[in-house]
Amino acid sequence: MQNPLKITVIITILTVISATGYGADPRSLIESKKNGTIDWTTGVVEAKGVGVPAPYTYPPKPRAQGDEILSEAVTKAGHNLLETIVSLRIDSQNRVIDIVENFPSIMKQLRGMAQKAPEIEKLRKYQYDGTVEAWSQMSLSGGFSQLILPPEIRQIEPIKQVFTPKNPSKLRTRSRSSEIFTGMVVDARNIQAVPVLAPKIMDENLEEVFGPAFVSREFAVQHGMVRYTTDLWKAKFHPRLSYNPLIVKALKTILPGRCDFIISNADAAKLRSASEHLLFMRECRVVIVLDGMN
Repeated sequence: MQNPLKITVIITILTVISATGYGADPRSLIESKKNGTIDWTTGVVEAKGVGVPAPYTYPPKPRAQGDEILSEAVTKAGHNLLETIVSLRIDSQNRVIDIVENFPSIMKQLRGMAQKAPEIEKLRKYQYDGTVEAWSQMSLSGGFSQLILPPEIRQIEPIKQVFTPKNPSKLRTRSRSSEIFTGMVVDARNIQAVPVLAPKIMDENLEEVFGPAFVSREFAVQHGMVRYTTDLWKAKFHPRLSYNPLIVKALKTILPGRCDFIISNADAAKLRSASEHLLFMRECRVVIVLDGMN
């Protein structure tokens, strides 16, 4: 006889998978667009394209036409992927579209990336009338980030020493008692914040404590400057933060962009207190918790 509890757990898991689509994490921060989605938690953009069969002709060539319909769907998915990408917010002032309008060569490269983006075969759907729906996916890291991230994000050499204290004995006392943080979680829920590729964090005096000037381009390109989620517990145990992240509360956002955050002066002081903290910021070990998006 089957264990009723085991059966209930299995049914619950299957229900969650069905409701969220192929096992997508419901706690992910996903922004929906007309023909695509931006997953700010995993750092990927997906877009769909639909291929429609041509009017019936004789003699029929079902297999050849099926290949053509699929090809049309994938091509449209690439087009919609590019459309979704250019709508991305870079920071409080710019979207990708603002960059490509001034630099046509970047638009050409992005178009090539979108056209070459792989199809997600498990999401492919066939309709009874021969219509095909295909999805393409592109990462926000790597080549895309290299093209789009702000020029203020430069390659930073390894941090050896931040300052030389006037009183070495005070430094030894501080080093023994201070807690070393391995990353940072910013709780920015309930303040109507929105995600961007390159956010800034400031203290109550509007002095920047984290932003493009603090991160190394190498890490920002490979991993993204920050990651987002809607779950605080998940953020605390995010693999990019290691074992002891600093948890700070965002007091409010800065208008009109609503993507830069103000934290308390006390939390800002912790970030400024040691070279170890500058190291985790340089390596982009930051996760921001936001409310879900419609």
